[in-house]
Amino acid sequence: MQDFNKSLPGCQATPVTRCAAVHLSYPVIETAPTEKAKQAIEHQIEDMLLTPLEKGKAPDSPEEFAAQILNHYQTWLQKGGSASKPWAIERKIDVQYHSPHVLCLKFFQSVEQDAGYPAKNTVYFNFRPQDGSLIELSDLIDDSRVARFNEIAKRHYQRHAPPAAAEENEEQSKAPGQEFEVPNNFAIEGDGLRFRYEEDQAESHPNVTPEFVVPYREIRGLLRPDVKLP
Repeated sequence: MQDFNKSLPGCQATPVTRCAAVHLSYPVIETAPTEKAKQAIEHQIEDMLLTPLEKGKAPDSPEEFAAQILNHYQTWLQKGGSASKPWAIERKIDVQYHSPHVLCLKFFQSVEQDAGYPAKNTVYFNFRPQDGSLIELSDLIDDSRVARFNEIAKRHYQRHAPPAAAEENEEQSKAPGQEFEVPNNFAIEGDGLRFRYEEDQAESHPNVTPEFVVPYREIRGLLRPDVKLP
C-alpha cells in the first residue's frame, strides 16, 4: 500500500484556518499473470485516484491532483469562501478480495468542501487477474436465470434490511413497474456477492440497508458455465 498526503500549513494551526488536505491510499500491483493485465489494473487504479473533482485536464500524478485541489481552495477563498471551513479530500483503495480468478478492489471517497459536511461514496471494482478486464454482473449470471437471481437477491436484501425498509420495498414491488432492482455496485468475495446501494439512494431512503450479501451456495446453478468463483 502507498500513502500520499498533502495539506496547507493552516491545517496544523490552532485553531485550524485556511486548511485544505488531500489523502490518497492505494495498492501497488507488484505481480500479475501478464504485463498487459498489470497495466490494465494499474490504469484503473490511477483513474480511480486521479479523476478530477472539477472539469478539466486529468492530473498525471498524486502531486498534480493535490495541486488542483489546493489551488481550487485558494481560488474559493479569494472569492469570499470562509477560511474557517476546512476542505478534506480522501480517496482510499483497498483489496476487498483476491483469488486466482478475481481481484476485487474497494474504492472509498470522502469529499468535504464548502458544504461543511463530507460527501461519501463506496464503489467496488472486480477484475480478471488474467487480463485485467472488469467483471460485470451480466458476465456472471446466465441470461435465462436473471429473474430467479433477482428473487434470491431480494430475499437476502429483506433479511438484512430494517423491517420498515423491507415492508416499503414489498409494497413498491406490488405496484405496476415497481420491481426490486439489484444494485450495479457489487463485490465478488469468498462466500458470495456483496451488493451496495449508492449513497444518494440510502440517503433518500433512510431505512435502506447499504449492503447485503447473496451466498454462492444459493446461486451456483444460475451462473454461466464458464464462470469460476470461490
